[in-house]
Amino acid sequence: ALERSEVAVVLLDVSEPISEQDVRIVQTVIDSGRAMVLAFNKWDTLDEDRRYMLEREIERDLAHVQWAPRVNISAKTGWHKDKLVPALEHSLESWDSRIPTGRLNAFLGEIVAAHPHPLRGGKQPRILFGTQVSSRPPKFVLFTTGFLDPGYRRFITRRLRETFDFTGTPIEISMRVRERRSLGERQSAKAKKGKGGRR
Repeated sequence: ALERSEVAVVLLDVSEPISEQDVRIVQTVIDSGRAMVLAFNKWDTLDEDRRYMLEREIERDLAHVQWAPRVNISAKTGWHKDKLVPALEHSLESWDSRIPTGRLNAFLGEIVAAHPHPLRGGKQPRILFGTQVSSRPPKFVLFTTGFLDPGYRRFITRRLRETFDFTGTPIEISMRVRERRSLGERQSAKAKKGKGGRR
Protein backbone atom coordinates (compact mmCIF):
# COMPACT_ATOMS: atom_id res chain seq x y z
CA ALA A 1 0.00 0.00 0.00
CA LEU A 2 2.88 2.39 0.84
CA GLU A 3 4.57 1.72 -2.50
CA ARG A 4 1.38 2.80 -4.29
CA SER A 5 0.87 5.89 -2.12
CA GLU A 6 2.33 9.40 -1.96
CA VAL A 7 1.29 10.34 1.56
CA ALA A 8 0.49 8.09 4.54
CA VAL A 9 -1.81 8.75 7.49
CA VAL A 10 -0.54 6.90 10.55
CA LEU A 11 -3.54 6.40 12.83
CA LEU A 12 -2.78 6.16 16.55
CA ASP A 13 -5.30 5.18 19.22
CA VAL A 14 -4.87 7.64 22.11
CA SER A 15 -6.69 5.36 24.57
CA GLU A 16 -3.67 3.01 24.38
CA PRO A 17 0.02 3.81 25.06
CA ILE A 18 2.12 4.30 21.90
CA SER A 19 3.30 0.78 21.06
CA GLU A 20 6.41 -0.68 19.43
CA GLN A 21 4.18 -1.59 16.48
CA ASP A 22 3.13 2.09 16.11
CA VAL A 23 6.78 3.18 16.11
CA ARG A 24 7.62 0.44 13.58
CA ILE A 25 4.85 1.59 11.23
CA VAL A 26 6.08 5.21 11.47
CA GLN A 27 9.62 4.01 10.65
CA THR A 28 8.30 2.00 7.67
CA VAL A 29 6.71 5.18 6.27
CA ILE A 30 10.01 7.08 6.72
CA ASP A 31 12.01 4.24 5.09
CA SER A 32 9.61 4.22 2.13
CA GLY A 33 10.25 7.97 1.64
CA ARG A 34 6.57 8.90 1.78
CA ALA A 35 4.98 12.06 3.14
CA MET A 36 3.25 11.56 6.48
CA VAL A 37 0.50 12.82 8.76
CA LEU A 38 -0.02 11.52 12.31
CA ALA A 39 -3.71 11.21 13.21
CA PHE A 40 -4.52 10.71 16.91
CA ASN A 41 -7.93 9.04 17.10
CA LYS A 42 -10.43 8.97 20.02
CA TRP A 43 -9.16 12.37 21.17
CA ASP A 44 -12.61 13.15 22.59
CA THR A 45 -12.13 10.35 25.17
CA LEU A 46 -8.96 11.83 26.72
CA ASP A 47 -8.89 13.08 30.27
CA GLU A 48 -6.18 15.43 31.60
CA ASP A 49 -3.99 12.62 33.02
CA ARG A 50 -3.97 10.60 29.80
CA ARG A 51 -3.31 13.75 27.74
CA TYR A 52 -0.27 14.51 29.91
CA MET A 53 1.02 10.90 29.56
CA LEU A 54 0.43 10.94 25.80
CA GLU A 55 2.50 14.12 25.37
CA ARG A 56 5.38 12.42 27.27
CA GLU A 57 5.05 9.31 25.03
CA ILE A 58 5.11 11.46 21.88
CA GLU A 59 8.25 13.25 23.11
CA ARG A 60 9.92 9.91 23.88
CA ASP A 61 8.81 7.67 20.99
CA LEU A 62 8.01 10.06 18.14
CA ALA A 63 10.64 12.79 18.62
CA HIS A 64 12.28 11.74 15.32
CA VAL A 65 9.09 12.68 13.41
CA GLN A 66 8.43 16.10 14.92
CA TRP A 67 8.21 17.26 11.28
CA ALA A 68 4.98 15.30 10.68
CA PRO A 69 1.75 17.28 11.17
CA ARG A 70 -0.40 16.06 14.07
CA VAL A 71 -4.18 16.01 13.73
CA ASN A 72 -6.32 15.12 16.74
CA ILE A 73 -9.56 13.51 15.59
CA SER A 74 -12.55 11.42 16.59
CA ALA A 75 -13.61 8.96 13.88
CA LYS A 76 -16.79 8.24 15.84
CA THR A 77 -18.07 11.83 16.11
CA GLY A 78 -16.24 13.27 13.06
CA TRP A 79 -14.57 15.89 15.28
CA HIS A 80 -11.67 17.66 13.49
CA LYS A 81 -11.78 15.31 10.48
CA ASP A 82 -11.94 18.47 8.29
CA LYS A 83 -8.35 19.21 9.42
CA LEU A 84 -7.05 15.98 7.89
CA VAL A 85 -7.18 17.00 4.20
CA PRO A 86 -5.31 20.34 4.66
CA ALA A 87 -2.60 18.46 6.62
CA LEU A 88 -2.34 15.86 3.82
CA GLU A 89 -2.12 18.57 1.16
CA HIS A 90 0.58 20.45 3.09
CA SER A 91 2.66 17.28 3.54
CA LEU A 92 2.26 16.38 -0.12
CA GLU A 93 3.33 19.87 -1.22
CA SER A 94 6.49 19.61 0.93
CA TRP A 95 7.21 16.11 -0.41
CA ASP A 96 7.04 17.43 -3.96
CA SER A 97 8.93 20.72 -3.43
CA ARG A 98 12.25 21.69 -4.98
CA ILE A 99 14.68 24.44 -3.91
CA PRO A 100 16.53 26.26 -6.71
CA THR A 101 20.30 25.62 -6.52
CA GLY A 102 21.14 29.33 -6.14
CA ARG A 103 18.74 29.74 -3.23
CA LEU A 104 20.00 26.54 -1.56
CA ASN A 105 23.63 27.67 -1.79
CA ALA A 106 22.82 31.14 -0.45
CA PHE A 107 21.16 29.37 2.52
CA LEU A 108 24.20 27.07 3.01
CA GLY A 109 26.56 30.07 2.82
CA GLU A 110 24.63 31.88 5.57
CA ILE A 111 24.58 28.77 7.81
CA VAL A 112 28.31 28.06 7.39
CA ALA A 113 29.20 31.72 8.06
CA ALA A 114 27.09 31.84 11.24
CA HIS A 115 27.80 28.28 12.47
CA PRO A 116 31.00 26.83 10.96
CA HIS A 117 31.66 23.11 11.34
CA PRO A 118 33.81 22.31 14.41
CA LEU A 119 37.48 21.48 13.78
CA ARG A 120 38.26 17.79 13.22
CA GLY A 121 41.90 16.82 13.77
CA GLY A 122 43.04 20.40 13.22
CA LYS A 123 41.07 20.70 9.96
CA GLN A 124 37.69 22.24 9.32
CA PRO A 125 35.47 20.45 6.78
CA ARG A 126 33.78 22.99 4.51
CA ILE A 127 30.66 22.77 2.36
CA LEU A 128 31.69 23.76 -1.16
CA PHE A 129 28.16 23.72 -2.58
CA GLY A 130 24.91 21.77 -2.46
CA THR A 131 22.23 20.68 -4.86
CA GLN A 132 18.78 19.08 -4.62
CA VAL A 133 19.02 15.93 -6.73
CA SER A 134 15.35 14.93 -6.51
CA SER A 135 11.99 15.49 -4.83
CA ARG A 136 9.34 12.98 -3.65
CA PRO A 137 10.98 12.98 -1.05
CA PRO A 138 13.47 15.89 -1.24
CA LYS A 139 17.06 14.60 -1.49
CA PHE A 140 20.14 16.81 -1.24
CA VAL A 141 23.82 16.25 -1.95
CA LEU A 142 26.44 18.41 -0.23
CA PHE A 143 29.90 18.59 -1.81
CA THR A 144 32.39 19.02 1.03
CA THR A 145 36.14 19.15 1.74
CA GLY A 146 35.77 16.57 4.52
CA PHE A 147 33.35 14.37 6.42
CA LEU A 148 30.56 16.30 8.20
CA ASP A 149 29.76 15.11 11.73
CA PRO A 150 26.26 13.55 12.12
CA GLY A 151 25.35 16.31 14.60
CA TYR A 152 26.21 19.01 12.04
CA ARG A 153 24.19 17.20 9.34
CA ARG A 154 21.21 17.06 11.72
CA PHE A 155 21.65 20.79 12.36
CA ILE A 156 21.57 21.51 8.59
CA THR A 157 18.50 19.26 8.19
CA ARG A 158 16.71 21.11 11.00
CA ARG A 159 17.54 24.51 9.49
CA LEU A 160 16.43 23.33 6.02
CA ARG A 161 13.07 22.38 7.52
CA GLU A 162 12.71 25.72 9.35
CA THR A 163 13.72 27.82 6.33
CA PHE A 164 11.91 26.00 3.52
CA ASP A 165 8.98 24.45 5.46
CA PHE A 166 9.45 20.74 4.79
CA THR A 167 6.48 19.91 7.04
CA GLY A 168 5.26 16.35 6.61
CA THR A 169 8.08 14.93 4.50
CA PRO A 170 11.28 13.05 5.24
CA ILE A 171 14.36 14.70 3.71
CA GLU A 172 17.66 13.04 2.88
CA ILE A 173 21.10 14.65 2.95
CA SER A 174 24.14 12.83 1.59
CA MET A 175 27.74 14.00 1.16
CA ARG A 176 30.32 13.82 -1.56
CA VAL A 177 33.72 14.41 0.00
CA ARG A 178 36.23 15.96 -2.38
CA GLU A 179 39.65 14.83 -1.22
CA ARG A 180 42.37 17.43 -1.73
CA ARG A 181 44.91 16.07 -4.16
CA SER A 182 48.59 16.22 -3.33
CA LEU A 183 50.91 18.49 -5.33
CA GLY A 184 52.33 15.44 -7.16
CA GLU A 185 48.83 14.27 -8.20
CA ARG A 186 47.89 17.76 -9.42
CA GLN A 187 51.10 18.01 -11.51
CA SER A 188 50.49 14.51 -12.91
CA ALA A 189 46.90 15.45 -13.88
CA LYS A 190 48.19 18.68 -15.50
CA ALA A 191 50.79 16.74 -17.48
CA LYS A 192 48.18 14.27 -18.75
CA LYS A 193 45.93 17.16 -19.78
CA GLY A 194 48.88 18.78 -21.60
CA LYS A 195 49.59 15.58 -23.52
CA GLY A 196 45.97 15.28 -24.54
CA GLY A 197 46.01 18.81 -25.89
CA ARG A 198 49.07 18.21 -28.13
CA ARG A 199 47.61 15.26 -30.05
